[in-house]
This record gives sequence, structure tokens and C-alpha cells, in this order.
Amino acid sequence: MQAITLDLNKSISESGQHIVGADIKLSLRPFIEYVEKRAEEEKTVKVNFYKYILGQFNAYPELKDPIPAENAQRYSELFELIYTALSPIITDEKEQYWALGTPISPRFHYGTNAFYSVFMDEGNCNLKADLKLPSKKEMEKNLLSAFYNIIMERFYNFSLTGNQFTIHSVIDPETHLLRYYRLNVDTRFLDVKTKTKLPEYNLKDVKDDIKDERNTLKILTRLIPPELFTIEGISIVTLTDVTGEYALETVKNLVIQHNESQQGLHTREIATALKTLVGTDQVDFGMIPYIKLNNKLQINELSGFNSILMQLAREQGQGDSEYNQLIDDYISQPRTLIFPEITEEEYLSYPMLKLLGTVGIKSYALFPLYYNAKLVGCLELYTKDPSLFNGHTLSKIEGSFPLLAQLFQGVIVDFNNDLQDVIMDKFTALQPSVQWRFHEAAYNYIQSGARDRNFPIEPVFFKNVYPFYAAIDIRNSSIQRNAAIRRDLYAHFEILESTLSAIREKASACTENEIPKGASVWSYKHLDELSDREIFKTEDYLQRQIPNALQHLKETYPEVEDVVNSYFTLTGDKGKIFENRERYEKSMQMINVAVTRHLDEFNAELQSIYPCYFEKFRTDGVEFDLYLGQSIAPGLSFPQGILHDFRLRQLRVLAEIARTTNNLGPYFSTPLETTQLIFVYEKLIDISFRIDEQRFDVEGSYNIRYQMVKKRIDKALIKGTSERLTQPGKIAIVYFNGAEAKEYIGYIKKLQAKRMLNDDLEHLELEELQGVEGLKALRIGVKY
Repeated sequence: MQAITLDLNKSISESGQHIVGADIKLSLRPFIEYVEKRAEEEKTVKVNFYKYILGQFNAYPELKDPIPAENAQRYSELFELIYTALSPIITDEKEQYWALGTPISPRFHYGTNAFYSVFMDEGNCNLKADLKLPSKKEMEKNLLSAFYNIIMERFYNFSLTGNQFTIHSVIDPETHLLRYYRLNVDTRFLDVKTKTKLPEYNLKDVKDDIKDERNTLKILTRLIPPELFTIEGISIVTLTDVTGEYALETVKNLVIQHNESQQGLHTREIATALKTLVGTDQVDFGMIPYIKLNNKLQINELSGFNSILMQLAREQGQGDSEYNQLIDDYISQPRTLIFPEITEEEYLSYPMLKLLGTVGIKSYALFPLYYNAKLVGCLELYTKDPSLFNGHTLSKIEGSFPLLAQLFQGVIVDFNNDLQDVIMDKFTALQPSVQWRFHEAAYNYIQSGARDRNFPIEPVFFKNVYPFYAAIDIRNSSIQRNAAIRRDLYAHFEILESTLSAIREKASACTENEIPKGASVWSYKHLDELSDREIFKTEDYLQRQIPNALQHLKETYPEVEDVVNSYFTLTGDKGKIFENRERYEKSMQMINVAVTRHLDEFNAELQSIYPCYFEKFRTDGVEFDLYLGQSIAPGLSFPQGILHDFRLRQLRVLAEIARTTNNLGPYFSTPLETTQLIFVYEKLIDISFRIDEQRFDVEGSYNIRYQMVKKRIDKALIKGTSERLTQPGKIAIVYFNGAEAKEYIGYIKKLQAKRMLNDDLEHLELEELQGVEGLKALRIGVKY
């Protein structure tokens, strides 16, 4: 224990004074009164300990008054008695981060060696040079939040947020990695008084003011000024090591960043987070997503993912066939392989392990990772120090498996999408409407000699074209997909429970200890309440641990072989546990096929009227761009009224698509609905072919506005409400100027006359989007 005054106020304000504004004093009187009350009520032998404490404190009659901070060290013996009273007797003081301090203030007067070691250099009273504390603004906010949490609870019986905040400490000298701690404050021993009568507030009166969390403290400071209060007592502070939680959170954030950037640029940061999770930098990791090309595993080193075994095999001249065979064998029978200390016998069984010995690696493990019950990759763990390779290390790393599986699934999807994009961009013919211009550019490139000198080719662009954009989206596709996964999990649990019941009946010699318990995992009957992370963890448990346990039971008790084999059949790739996901995918595929067929016919119809550029994109639904203008077909006259004709036809085809997707409803395995959206842009724009992206895009900074709006309007809300503009069974037409609205009202009337649209036209204003304001919309129902 140490009696050192550690004042972090100085890191917040130069004066080192309390920043909350209340009259805050260090006092042991509230603690003494608390013990006196316990001594009166206690009926066990604890009363003797309470009386002993009171006897020690009564030797200092001045404690009825607050203690000046500079005199705090005089009472270190009493502080030690408080520590003894509040800490479990058998707790090792070296492992407990505990301190006693001034209330609502980062000023500590007494604490354990472990607590002070987080903040201070050993052997002196100086803060560590590389200590990372919250910023001044963040610490001010946390202290004020803690203050008002106490005030609201004691005077208004209302709780705000907790008075906890997280700091991250210095780099651990042993692991060379950051350690993270959560600070918890015990506020039982505080006497809070007011200098005047407090205003009375009804929660209903102030709920509108404090509903915005960002303004809560400002509002409370105005309504209930801190200067009204006096606080006397002590705060008991403990730190909890949450390094493992932070490491997993880091991995989660990096997975999200990868999905956003679609690049494997974060593997080094993930490896660092995994090292933090296991608590040592002497363990390394290899990450191997199962990227397949023509059913053959590919290792794309540019993505940052690699395997130590494969890397060593290549460096030492091993033939591809050897480690490809190892991979094929493993994929056919995925399992966890753990070699705590690689021996000569294991070299005989797994010859590839010899490669590890050449670089001094003594321990190695390989873990299969599953996403939606399908193998998506492996995680390697290896080290040159076998003492670090233990059950504690392996159990810590398991928490990262669901997150890494999600990352690997994203890598696989990105890879397949990239392949498809290249195939579509490089091996499909150009649209006939613009092919002439590429022929012209290619001819000029060859004739000028630029090709021989490897000069850039001339730009291909079309000026002054009318843009058209529309989107057909599947409403709540992500929610539906997740619901299907949850239903499949429930089916999996039912199969598992019936399997375990049958095993109990058939194998009378089998004890309950041999049968997987897992109550904490599959006792969930309401899977809708599970978070995505819990679902990943549950699927990992079902696909990795349960099969191993059942396989062991089958080998030990031959009489249950039929039961276990039946379980594996039902939970295999084509088993019952994938039915709901397959139904959802089939329903979505039916919609996309139908929409694509309509758009292909629509494109053919338009091309027969006048050449234009038409391009569609698949998401969870289908979007399409259309560009119409004289520059696309300079040899043809641009007919008067063709723009209006195309706009009417575009509105008509969206109505037809809405009808078709609605009529497919009885055939859906999973009910799905579509929304229809058109964006009207009145100005002519320029488009150019981007060589680096192999596609057409808008040209010029002014025209970028069109592209920006187009990408954001699908999430648009009706002004003053939380209602999405796009709704099933309706067509939304977004525009800027009233002239477009008037024009489209004419089109709507024509389609109403043909009984394609309802008589429920809405004129709407939209909430401001990021960087875009003034948008309006028409919304009309489709007559089914």
C-alpha cells in the first residue's frame, strides 16, 4: 500500500482546483456514520470488527470536520483500515487496483501498489511519461456526468448514465502492448447537501430538454447549478482490467473498416489486437481466408493475408502440390490442430511441420473458422516460446473467432465480386449505342502511332446528355436475412436437443458429464433477442464444439452411431438447418430475375426508339442509369418530345415491375416487398469513360452533384417525420424544381387512365441529406 497524493486535476486545469464547481471536501465522517449504523444493525460477529474500526477512528476527534488535502497522509493507518473493511480478506493486494480519493475528483490519497503502478513510475512520484489519459474535455465531461448522476439519484430519484469511464494506460513493459482499464467509483460514503432549497422538477417537464444526450449536462448545469451543493466524504476507486474486451472491440472495428474499404489492409492491426487479447507479443498469427478459384484455394499475398506454413514452403522451394494436398486434406476434414511443443513423432505424422522448425517455431495451432455454418478460413497461432502456448492463451483467442469469420466471409465476397467485375468489364461486349465512339478512339490511337509509343488513349466522353436514374429495392432485406438465420438456428437447437435425448436413452452407460451441457448457449428460446455477435458465437459453438463432442460419443458408445450420423445428415450442407436461408435467397432471386427481365425488355424497347446508354447494377435489388442525348447518336436527329416519351416509359416500367413483384408474392418462400424510386434531374450533364474504372461516370465538378444525390436519396425521410420516402407498393419521384413535378403529374394521369396507378398522389418535402437540401418528391401507389 502507498500513501501518496496523486492529483490528476493538474492535467485538466492549471490551478489544480475542482472543475465541477461544487464545494467538495475530503472527509471520513460519512464513512464513520456508515459503520456506526452497521454496528447497530449487525447481529453476527462482524459487530466486533465494526466496533474495532470505530474505536480506531474515535482516537481522532478532529475527523468530525473535513480533512485538508495536505493533511491526508496523517491518516494512512485509517485509510488502510478502510481498505481492509471494503476488500475481500483473501484478495492479493498486488492484484487489486484500489484507491481512496477526494469525491468527484481525480485526486487520490491512498491506494494499492498495483493502482499507483498504472499511473506512476516505480521509485518516484512522477506520472509516467507515456501515460495516456482521456483528453481534458472528456475528463471534464465524465466528472460532471458523475456529479449529476449522484445529484439526480439522491434528490430526484432519477438515474442518468453511469459514472464510469475507460482509460488506457502505458505500454506494458513485458508485452510491449497497451493495457486498458475501466475505472469504477463507490459513492456510498458521501454526504451531499444543498445550500438552498432545490427547484422541483417533474421528469415530464424536462424530458424534452434532456432527451438529447449531447445537451443533457448543459441543461442540468443551467437548471441545477453545481454551486448549490456541498459534498463531503471519500470516493473508493477500483480499476478493472478490460484489455481483452478492448482487443475484441478493436478487431470488430477493423472488420467494419475492411467491409467499408473492401481492402485487406488491416491484417497487421488485427494481429496486434490478437496479441493484446492473449497478453503477449511473442505469439504470432496467420490468417487464411478460403478464397477459391475453380475450387482451388488461392493465397492473395497483396491482400495482407498469409499462412506461415505456405510462406515457408515457398521460401524453401517446396512444390505447390505438397502444400496444396495438405490444404485439400484439411478442407475435406476441418478440425482444430494443436501442437503445444512439436516433437519428432509429429514431424512423421505432419511432415510440413518441419518447415516451422527451420525458423525456430516450437508451438503451432490451426483453428477452422465458420460463417453461417460454412468453413470460410483458418487462423494460425504460433510461437518460438512453448511456455506461452497454454490453455489460458488458447481460451482467450476463441472470443475472436466469430469476428474473424465475418472478416473472412467479407474477403471471400469481395474476391468473388472483383472476379465478376473484371469478367463483366473485360470480356463482355460494349453496348452498341456507344461502341462506335470506342472504335473511333481505337482507330485514332493506332493511326497516330500513340499505341507503339505507349501513350495514353484519347478520352471518350459524351456531352449534354439527359440523365435518368431509378432503383428497385427489396424492403428490409437485411432484417429478413437475419430473421432467416435466427429461424435456422432454432431448428438446429431442436435437432440437437432431440439427438441428445436419444443418446441418453440408447447409451445407458453414458454419464451426464460426457454429454454436452451448453445450457448457457442453447437455453435461448427467443433467438430474436440475440445480438449478431451472440449469433456468431452460437454458430461457432454448434459447428465446432458440438460435432467434436458427438464424434467422441459415437466412438465411445457404438450404440449411438445411428443417432449421431442422423444428426450430421440433418445439419449438413443440404440439411434442415439451412432451409430458411435458402427460402430467403430463392425469394430474392425470383425478384431480381423478374426485375432484370423487365429492364432488359425496357432497354431493348428504348434502343429501338433512339440509341442511348443503359447500365444496371445489382445490389439487394436493382438500380439503373440511362443517358440520352444527341452526342450518343450524332448521325441521327434528336426527335422533339423524346425526353418526355422516355420519362413516361421509365415511370411505366417501374409500375409494371411493382405489379410483377407483387404478383410473385404467393410463390415466395419468404415474403418480400419492393420499393420503386426515380430521380429526376433537369440539367444536361457530361459523361466520360473512366479508363481506370472501366465505366462511364459523370464529368466535371458541377455534375458531381447529380451523382451525390443519386447515391443518398434511397435513405431519404419525409420532412418532419421518421418515415422513409420509399414504401412498398409505391413509386417515389424525387425532384428539385416544380416544373418536373408538373411534368410528372401529367405522366401519372396518363398511367392512371390506363389503370396502372392509384388515385393517391402525395406531394412531399424531404429532410435535408448530407450536402443536399431542397429535395421534394411525388409519391403514387401502384394499382395491383
